[in-house]
Amino acid sequence: MGSISLEPLVLGKVIGDVIDNFTPSIKMIVTYNNKEIFNGYEPFPSTVSTRPRVEIQGGDMRSLFTLIMIDPDVPGPSDPYMREHLHWMVTDIPGTTDSTFGKELTSYEIPKPNIGIHRYVFVLFKQKKKHSITTPSSRDHFNTRSFSMQNDLGVPVAAAYFNARRPTAARKPTYI
Repeated sequence: MGSISLEPLVLGKVIGDVIDNFTPSIKMIVTYNNKEIFNGYEPFPSTVSTRPRVEIQGGDMRSLFTLIMIDPDVPGPSDPYMREHLHWMVTDIPGTTDSTFGKELTSYEIPKPNIGIHRYVFVLFKQKKKHSITTPSSRDHFNTRSFSMQNDLGVPVAAAYFNARRPTAARKPTYI
């Protein structure tokens, strides 16, 4: 397997704000409506209104993975005092399959940033055993590092992110 560059995650401050430096060992492909999401990409808001398909290319059917999707920029990127907000969580995903084969612990919540450009981060962890992940009590003030420690997940095996901003309101014509 070729090396997967961490540079976009470093430049996007995903490494630092959300997770620590790690060595990717699994290829994760995030697609919305059959369009692959790349680090730092900004899709149209309508594109991300339905939950994505997340493929795990690696491991085997006996390997299990936990996927989380968070927004570290709540309520706004300049003062993210509510960091992090959990948007989605799927556990027990077998390797070489995708998120539809896992168990959804937290349902998908549509990204709806109010202030500035938000990062939406997908982090993939390898589980040690099945049904070992505890559902968080709240989506608010989620902490990826604490969650990983509490559930004995170790460091991530893959991560990706996209950017989103509040859709601009259509302007009404002005009449004189």
